[in-house]
Amino acid sequence: MPLLTKAKQRTVISALRDSNVRDIEQNYNEPAKLWCNEKWITAACLRCSDQRCIRYIDAEISCGSFSDFPYERNLNVCPVDAIKWNFEKELPEIENGKCIGCGLCAARCPVGAIFKADNKMKVSAPESDDYIDLPINYENLVKHKYFVQEVDKIYWNHQFQKESDRIMEEIYEKISHYDGRSMVPNVLVRNLIIALNHECAISRAGDIYTRMDAVYSSKIKPKCSGVVEIEFGRDTLEASRGILDDIAVMHSRNNLGKKDNAALVVCLSFPNKRQGYFQVIKDIHRVLDLKIQTISLGALLLLVWNGAAVNFLSREFYVDFDNLSIRGITEFRLNRHVLLSEGKLGILEPEK
Repeated sequence: MPLLTKAKQRTVISALRDSNVRDIEQNYNEPAKLWCNEKWITAACLRCSDQRCIRYIDAEISCGSFSDFPYERNLNVCPVDAIKWNFEKELPEIENGKCIGCGLCAARCPVGAIFKADNKMKVSAPESDDYIDLPINYENLVKHKYFVQEVDKIYWNHQFQKESDRIMEEIYEKISHYDGRSMVPNVLVRNLIIALNHECAISRAGDIYTRMDAVYSSKIKPKCSGVVEIEFGRDTLEASRGILDDIAVMHSRNNLGKKDNAALVVCLSFPNKRQGYFQVIKDIHRVLDLKIQTISLGALLLLVWNGAAVNFLSREFYVDFDNLSIRGITEFRLNRHVLLSEGKLGILEPEK
């Protein structure tokens, strides 16, 4: 009979000695700085009890606007499961060999303690006298939760990393190892949309009845919702047709009118003109008066890395045969120029 082993348990959480945080700033590839008690303090892991850099709660991976949508219950923040809790160090630990560099764990940290430097993901540990470890008990957990809620109210720009052609090439090369049988692309897209302050749910693996890959709705006003078609392969033309099926099904099953459905196609790279995708999108707009938005994985990454505010209601990511670029709207949302070559990996416009 095997011996029973004691389950590993958390013992401490961390907190600032002075919890009066007034501002947060972050420079690319560095942990954030917290303005507290008239000085800047380097952000460090708070050892949150809910480990929000590692997993979601169920309410975050469902979509309230579509309560009957049968959704995938994968709670992992990291789509490739590269971040886990180290019980000995009492810190999250990132396996850089598995990491794809999406920055989702960093976007979830309330104080910006997860960062990328020297091409590796790192977690800033609470080693200075500005932090104190507290034993896990009811009183400390309540205080800790309240502190995190107050910090969440502070508006600051997450500046995870500054993009480059090389960085995007590395990420796209790692993503290319996951084919259509893997749930990694869909989980990645779901989590990026969640990071942009939206609810998003993806259909379950093997579910052929649901039709659409995902549904989403915004948490911010003005409210919007819609269906999502995810295509990381070469069949983007099929995605443009499939999104019409999704819109029809959502109207029939959920009474979501086509005008209220801010439908979205998420692709790995923009297709070129010759593939016909953008002509179909233009025809749909001309004949049905529907603006189907198209956004690439790389563009979603850029928006998340910079903590950008996005609302798909205005259909600002609509592109068709006559306008093939989302560079302008992406730069508007980032409030700066994007440091990617024109056509690079089809991220903001089709490859040359």
